[in-house]
Amino acid sequence: MKKVRLDELKAFSVKALVKVGVSEENAEIIADVLMTTDTFGVLTHGTKNLGQYIDKMKAGGLDAEAEPSIVREGPAWAIINGNKAAGMVSGYKAMKTAIAKAKNCGIAYVGVKNSCHFGAAGFYANLAAKEGLIGISMSNADPVIAVPGGSKKAIGTNPFSFAAPTGDGKSVFLDIALSNVAALKVIMAQEKNEEIPDTWLVDEEGVPTKDAFKFPKNASLQPMGAHKGYGLAVLVEILASVITGAGMLSEIASWNLDLASTNNAGHAFIAVDVAQMLGTDEFNARMKQISDELRNGPKAKGATRIFMPGEMEWEKREKALASGEIEITDAMVVSLTKLSSDTGAEINIYE
Repeated sequence: MKKVRLDELKAFSVKALVKVGVSEENAEIIADVLMTTDTFGVLTHGTKNLGQYIDKMKAGGLDAEAEPSIVREGPAWAIINGNKAAGMVSGYKAMKTAIAKAKNCGIAYVGVKNSCHFGAAGFYANLAAKEGLIGISMSNADPVIAVPGGSKKAIGTNPFSFAAPTGDGKSVFLDIALSNVAALKVIMAQEKNEEIPDTWLVDEEGVPTKDAFKFPKNASLQPMGAHKGYGLAVLVEILASVITGAGMLSEIASWNLDLASTNNAGHAFIAVDVAQMLGTDEFNARMKQISDELRNGPKAKGATRIFMPGEMEWEKREKALASGEIEITDAMVVSLTKLSSDTGAEINIYE
């Protein structure tokens, strides 16, 4: 695989964003969200998408110069209007607001409307964990999942994440979409002309199908765990869109397939200050206790290790930071090369 240096990727991303009108401060935020995601190994949600965010700004679906604003608030909550700013900017500022309010009140909720795809939900949950708080983040999305008993796309993958601090600079964290499988895996099966499991999609009649080529026009993703994932997706919809005033369900336009349209997605962020509720030292000790018990439990035949949620991602990030570089996919090479050509910003991609 080809590689790119992290410092060069950061400078390239900021320069490309500033060229289309994003402020230096917000360009730094967007680049940080996307690059951190890359170092965790989640290459589908990192800088690969930067070019599409910029294309959406050029098409009018995002406002490069917009600043999110608080429209309603109380001591332990706030509602933010993203004002068509990049979702990473709204998400970052919303979670920072939740953290500040939680440090005063113990717990806080901040919702966002009029936003867009915000990248990986785990970044925002980890913002709270980095400051010693439990963080929860979520977003609704354009419908691609058929609900149990239904035959058409009805609800989004509605990503959900939590992160809990551990006292060692890392966190226990989970970042998941609420579909049974990522849409990208279906696309990859199409590219390889492979049959897929019948737990991935339902066809136009709501019947499970192994034909990957029916997606997306004539098939929908299945929810994670059937009714369980469906129920959690509805919870995300309530917290991220119903209560915030954001678009709901079919009101959400695809952020990347409809560049000129406002996405109007909603997000929700919750921060919990464990220092006030239990005390930081005791909380960290108890986190170590549960982590040790789970990691050291009996292993399945053939297994060599038990991981805590997020542990694999932290190891990938440590490796990336130590080497100062990351390996990038062919799709990232194409995307970054095109963005370089479009903006004049230079990026060095090497073997």
